[in-house]
Amino acid sequence: MKKKFVIGCTVVVLALGIAYGAGTFYYKDKFFPGTSINGMDCGNLTAKETEERIRKNVEDYSLELLFKEDKKETIQGSEIAYQYVPDGSIAKLQEKQNTFLWITGVLGQKREYQAEEEIQFDAEKLKGKLETLEPMQDGNMAPPTNAYIAFENNQFVIKDETTGTALNKEAVIETVKSAVEKSERKWSAEEAGVYQMPSVTKEDATLKHQQEVWNSCAAVTVTYTFGDKKELLDGMVVKDWMTYDEAGNYVENIPNLQKNIRAYVNALSEKYNTVGRSRTITSTTTGQPVQVDGGSYGFLIDTEKECRQLLADIQSHANTVREPIYARAGVAYAENDIGNTYVELDLTAQHLWYYKDGTMIMDTDFVSGTYYNADRRTPGGTYYLYYKQRDQVLRPAPNPDGSYDYESPVDYWMPFNGGIGLHDADWRWKFGGSIYLYSGSHGCINLPVSFAGKFYESIEAGCPIVCFYR
Repeated sequence: MKKKFVIGCTVVVLALGIAYGAGTFYYKDKFFPGTSINGMDCGNLTAKETEERIRKNVEDYSLELLFKEDKKETIQGSEIAYQYVPDGSIAKLQEKQNTFLWITGVLGQKREYQAEEEIQFDAEKLKGKLETLEPMQDGNMAPPTNAYIAFENNQFVIKDETTGTALNKEAVIETVKSAVEKSERKWSAEEAGVYQMPSVTKEDATLKHQQEVWNSCAAVTVTYTFGDKKELLDGMVVKDWMTYDEAGNYVENIPNLQKNIRAYVNALSEKYNTVGRSRTITSTTTGQPVQVDGGSYGFLIDTEKECRQLLADIQSHANTVREPIYARAGVAYAENDIGNTYVELDLTAQHLWYYKDGTMIMDTDFVSGTYYNADRRTPGGTYYLYYKQRDQVLRPAPNPDGSYDYESPVDYWMPFNGGIGLHDADWRWKFGGSIYLYSGSHGCINLPVSFAGKFYESIEAGCPIVCFYR
């Protein structure tokens, strides 16, 4: 029995030895089971077979490109002549195996190797492909915007920057090329940092400091009203009137501020003053529109007073809605700024109509300045009644010796254009017609005595006086 046992064990050992030897011979040019190279199972494959598998894997290469707004593009390896170039490194890994240890692979031992995959591709083709992609077209790129200061709800606020979708094309080409060289399968534009970035962000210290300065110096809102029109002056404008040092700090410079204020008020005056402008009135005589040019009536901003008031508004950080300070004002700031109460003097018809609240309540013939004497001709235009006085003596400028060329006592004096006014003329017996052509006044409107008193009692200072020739 013992001899048989010994023989049996010897047979088993010999069989195992033969089997192990056969395995050793088998794996002399193959990778052991459980071997992976670059994550790919290479067990039982020769170096050549492994390289062929790597080559096929490389031939299937593609790179997914991720852009903002969920835009995706794909570059196929075949588009850029991407291919695997064996360098013998796989064969060297296989040769380093200790063939006698093949059994460890069979028993489950894992071996993982990283080998350089020598690949090559056409960089010019890659560049050309990238340049055709939709996100790389200039027309599809939204540039970044810097953070900035805006004026909202009577204060300055910092508005966030935006990154946009504009790409740094050179950076895209370089980083994608690097990804291809590493055989990466996915590339993100945001992770690669190839988007153009704003130069000023909301965290910018200079921007924050400027916000503080502007809020402290220009927190003012003045809304000027001109009838149904408005002009808004707010901190966005006023901030540019201030003086700052190199660090952005406010520096008090009242003369410069006043200079800017005056320029602004002058611009308002240029735009909104109505004194002397053309107006259209319906002639009572003809029922047709008549254009009346010139005169002293209308809205006239008092530049000096308004400049002082605006300076005070700015210094007190006012938030106000108001009219400008006028040196002179019409009835209402509108297309018809004379309103419905006015005096119409038709210098051609030599007739006066007095309208009150739209109703003609008085009218009369008159005699105006001598038409064919330019120095005495009553000028046309729209004026207003300065005031009214009783018992005045009308005189021209004195002569060198102190005498006057004439003196005309009147009971009712109502001036509206310098030394020109309406008054009674008891020295005249006739009014209207063509008297004014050669025998008119020195420029005043001569009224019948019977009319002048009632007219004087009814009219008020400031009433518009519209004079015109047809």
